[in-house]
Amino acid sequence: MIRTIRRHPFRRSFGLILTAVTALLLASCGSAPSQVQSAAIIGDHVVRLDDVQAEIKWLLDHAPQAQQAQQQGRIDQVSSEIVRSRVVHELLAVAEERENLSVDETQVNELIEASGGLDEAARNIAVEPSRVRDVARDQLLLEQLGQHYQNRLSVHFVGAMVTQSDVQATDSEVARDLGRRIAADPANAEAILRDSGHRVVDQTVTLADALVQDPELAISAVFGAEEGSVVVIQPSQQQVGWLVALIKDRTVRPEADDQAEAQPIDPRLLYWAGLRQLQPIADELGVQINPRYGVWDDTGLAPAPSDDEVTGYQWESRTVQP
Repeated sequence: MIRTIRRHPFRRSFGLILTAVTALLLASCGSAPSQVQSAAIIGDHVVRLDDVQAEIKWLLDHAPQAQQAQQQGRIDQVSSEIVRSRVVHELLAVAEERENLSVDETQVNELIEASGGLDEAARNIAVEPSRVRDVARDQLLLEQLGQHYQNRLSVHFVGAMVTQSDVQATDSEVARDLGRRIAADPANAEAILRDSGHRVVDQTVTLADALVQDPELAISAVFGAEEGSVVVIQPSQQQVGWLVALIKDRTVRPEADDQAEAQPIDPRLLYWAGLRQLQPIADELGVQINPRYGVWDDTGLAPAPSDDEVTGYQWESRTVQP
């Protein structure tokens, strides 16, 4: 049975696509001289700070979600979500070109109409009207991207679940230390795990199987990190503990096998699986966030308040050549 997944979009309705506004991380203050005119930098593309600020102003004038957030002192959450969605849009444009994706504009129109039309959709999903169509296309493209990789992607990882803590270190700190040790000596990953008293997990899993059997794993950084990376993440909302995993192999089969007997999957889950496949592009291009919105969380694919408050951690191991 599919377990609860964070931040589900609705099929054919914007619904919860951007209601992550109510659950996103708080942004920090300040600015960096190199980013003073930018809200985010993705590779060589800039998301202009003025554009983000103009959208915030529109939302405060028209969107109930933003107005409520302001009353509750949470307007920084709205700002962070605007930055996140704009970064995702830029990353998805790269994926769209590389993977030859396309969207039927009739479907975009239907999605907007099902959400009450342009102005109503803008108020409900908390984006300015000029971006509603982009957000609608992004939703459909992400579903398509998830399906595009569904029967093609498999990952082989070696790792362990870390649940213990003590007076000297939390479970997160224990997991991070273990991850750094494996990244420094990946050839001995299994020995490091065993010597640390952990049960070794050596697993090869396809995205298709994970979407059915373990959806939270399917949309996690395990399926987004590049081969040779070490990730430290919390793979489940229902269970405590951190997964420390060395991605030993990441295989994408040829596109000819893309649609081979693909098992039907909830489009909401395909959306998040597609979003996860933007992680390699983000890692390749690099994403920088204006410090007023925090830092870019590599494993969370969203702004985080600070380096100490990211949702997970990722390192390149010494198996990765510069």
